[in-house]
Amino acid sequence: MKEIHYKFSGIVLVVLFVFSCVNLNSSITNYTSGYGSNLESFINSPPFLTNAPKLAQPTSNFSRYNLSVVLDEANSFIDGNLTVDFYNNDEINFTKIPFHLYLSGMNYETRPGIIEIVNITDINNPSLTFPFEVYSNQQIMWVNISEKLEPQKRTQFIIQFNATLPDGPIDRANSHGSDVEQARIYKFGSFYPIPCVYDNDDGWNVDPYLNIGDPFYFDMAYYNLSIEVPSEMVIAATGKLEEKINKGSTTFYRFNPIYPVREVTFSASRYFQVESKISNGVNLSVYYIPKSGYLWTTFALNYAEQALSLYNNTFGTYPYPTLNVVEEYTWYGGMEYPNQVYVTESMDNWDASLLYKRHYLEKVIAHELGHQWWYNLVGNDEIDVGFIDEGITCWSTDYYGEYYYGDWEHFQSTPYIQYVRIYFVEMLRGSKINQTIYECIDTNTDYWYVAYTKAPLIFEKLRQTIGHSNFIAGLRHYFESYQFKLVVLSDIQQAFETVVGQSLDWFFFPWFDNPYLPKYSFSEHNYNATTKILNLTIEDINVPLNDYAYSQQVPLVVYDVSGYEIYSQNIWINGTTELSLNLSTKPGKVSLLYDNYVLVQLNADYDLSLDLIIHSAELAIIGYDIGIFILLSLHLIGLLIVVIKKKVKKLK
Repeated sequence: MKEIHYKFSGIVLVVLFVFSCVNLNSSITNYTSGYGSNLESFINSPPFLTNAPKLAQPTSNFSRYNLSVVLDEANSFIDGNLTVDFYNNDEINFTKIPFHLYLSGMNYETRPGIIEIVNITDINNPSLTFPFEVYSNQQIMWVNISEKLEPQKRTQFIIQFNATLPDGPIDRANSHGSDVEQARIYKFGSFYPIPCVYDNDDGWNVDPYLNIGDPFYFDMAYYNLSIEVPSEMVIAATGKLEEKINKGSTTFYRFNPIYPVREVTFSASRYFQVESKISNGVNLSVYYIPKSGYLWTTFALNYAEQALSLYNNTFGTYPYPTLNVVEEYTWYGGMEYPNQVYVTESMDNWDASLLYKRHYLEKVIAHELGHQWWYNLVGNDEIDVGFIDEGITCWSTDYYGEYYYGDWEHFQSTPYIQYVRIYFVEMLRGSKINQTIYECIDTNTDYWYVAYTKAPLIFEKLRQTIGHSNFIAGLRHYFESYQFKLVVLSDIQQAFETVVGQSLDWFFFPWFDNPYLPKYSFSEHNYNATTKILNLTIEDINVPLNDYAYSQQVPLVVYDVSGYEIYSQNIWINGTTELSLNLSTKPGKVSLLYDNYVLVQLNADYDLSLDLIIHSAELAIIGYDIGIFILLSLHLIGLLIVVIKKKVKKLK
């Protein structure tokens, strides 16, 4: 009798447990739905709009600079003259103009760099001087011009200066090395007074040299660059060599980029080895020191030619007559300048295979040459929106890897997407892309991460969303519309909008301005066995942390209780989204699959799906809903009670 009673109690407990599980799997939370599963209807009803400020754009008129320097090799010192023909391309009057003096802000080992201003004189009357003030802490000089400079007018003067390079191998300008093995190189970057940019947001941009990101933000200008160095030296410089005069112990060179550039650079060494060829109508050259010949010979020039050809055909024509790749001493991978880029010598000392070193050399060359399009020809404020040119350049580098090696992640030691998905869990902070370097510092955001990892990933996300042909057409339109100009983020957005014919606010706002990725959860579900309709609510639980709702396509798969796929579709999740699925078979599990560049916050990079169990296989009877199963179970229990009662009577 007791045994029968225990069996009966156990059956009742199982039934109650199953019934409670069914109820607990339905959340009572309910939110408004998103914009549906149709992209076109969502784009036509964008949830937010903006009127981003535009920078004052250069017109067909540009400033003109003649820069002439003489190198004192023994002291890493130059005497210089900068003839300034400054054109006011803004809509306000100027009475003074600021110039960057970056050298003193750069890192060094024992000797700091410095730019010293000797005097500033009228271009036509050398006895007439212009007052100026130097603010060493800011690396800024203000020149007080003689008359008010109105819009579309010019002012002219000559700056006489001298400059000493910092020593050491770390920064953008330095002198380093001693003999043939450790060949000495004199690298001149930001070595002269460079005019600041005036824009509608900041006024004059007088930011000092920064150790985070790139501090450079310049208008386009025509340059002539003249350099006199010891005759044994080999020179690599911005522009086409138009004149060379041997003066015996010294040689005079004059370079002309032909088209406007944002700045100029040059590098000099007695030890440079040079390889050159004409490619795509460009005199393409590489300069390297003897000890690196095993790595650079032939390969560097081939990599440069591949990059030039691909970017020319993809983005638009490189207009300049020359393009140089020059070896440098530095701790970072490389640095971009108009017509000339630098690549680190440090990989010579790596404990790595030759194959890996060439892989890295190719990556740096492809990256720095990409900056000829995204930084020089299409420029932006490197401090306020530096993620624009770096993000597109990193994307372009990976597109180079895709084009030549069949894999967009070819150069990514850790795929961007893996790092981005778990960034919050590892760093415990957000990672908004659209912020200035100063904001990154204040918010403790890793600028390298947002500019070089997350930004290119978002551009790839855009390509996955609008399609490859539209994306490439958008980049070409962006290049054609803004070459020789300065841009903000809304400009590149507008270029893509022109191509797709729709507003892209829904994409750019959340992906560039939100600090946190979406994190999805099944907040409610219900399956009706009669109508065979499965209702789902998918919630982004990070919505309260962000300013804008995300929208992206996510693969959704439904399996039956035996694990067989019964439904598969790419669905649009727009914030919190409600779905109704008509299923022919009872569902057992629903999964969101985080592949194909679906961007979500994960706890681990291997956790690539979000699963919802609807019906357990152990408790399922094929062809019946769980409710029917419970009613049947109760009916059987009732029969069992009747049988037990009859047996009890007989025992009495």
